[in-house]
Amino acid sequence: MSTKIQHFLHCHLLWLLGVSQDDQLGCRGCCKRITGSIYVCFGCDFYLHRSCAKLPGEIRDLFHPCPLLLTILDYEYICNACFKTDSGLSNRCKRCEFDMHVEGTQRATIETEELIQHFTHWHPLKLLAPNNHLEVGCAIYNKLCFASAFDSFAYGCQDCNFFVHHSCMINIPRQIIHFFHPSCPLVLLTDVPCQYEGFDEASSGLAFHCGKCKFQLDVKCALLPTVESKIPIRFNIHPTSIRCKACGEHGLLAPYFACSKRSCTFFLH
Repeated sequence: MSTKIQHFLHCHLLWLLGVSQDDQLGCRGCCKRITGSIYVCFGCDFYLHRSCAKLPGEIRDLFHPCPLLLTILDYEYICNACFKTDSGLSNRCKRCEFDMHVEGTQRATIETEELIQHFTHWHPLKLLAPNNHLEVGCAIYNKLCFASAFDSFAYGCQDCNFFVHHSCMINIPRQIIHFFHPSCPLVLLTDVPCQYEGFDEASSGLAFHCGKCKFQLDVKCALLPTVESKIPIRFNIHPTSIRCKACGEHGLLAPYFACSKRSCTFFLH
């Protein structure tokens, strides 16, 4: 057993010690009180349980398409998978500002015909029984899921009132490039309120999100078919106060799309 290590969570050498329980000292990783074998940096008063030091520095998880790096955060954060508040260790994607607590990434893998784990929802999803006459809305496609219909069987979490068609579940991407926000990829997050300007309907709870730019698009908006106008349009020159929401260009000197609500200032080349 090595008595000292260089660990990626700290800039100095860490020394291995065996200590009895100490209520005054806390592990910088799990934030729990110190007990058992720990690694210490005496100059920084940095303490790390040996079990925390053994955690992998990088993981892949079905809830996020990018690699997640083990990081110590000095502030409270909200886990983007289960939406619980945590502190200390986080499996983090800095580019997307995505955080997932360590306990979540160590959960058991569930995948059977009746019960599956899917990245659209934190809890396991149960196959709706054919004799179940429950009619609920698909969180992705926004259409009814008829559990008794052979061609549209669905999975759901009845505690959260979350249901998805099987066909929608297997086809929804975890990451997209959208023409509303072409500069960055948008990553699918769960349980996110829609913040899309001019959108009045209730959100499905799923949204494509860019953490870097604080931009998000409800899944129903993001997956709408694109429209290419083939109708000759006569247009007038508009003042420079009109700005394209996608590219940011002021003064739309070409045909453009606009929200049908007069109070909404959404314009798009």
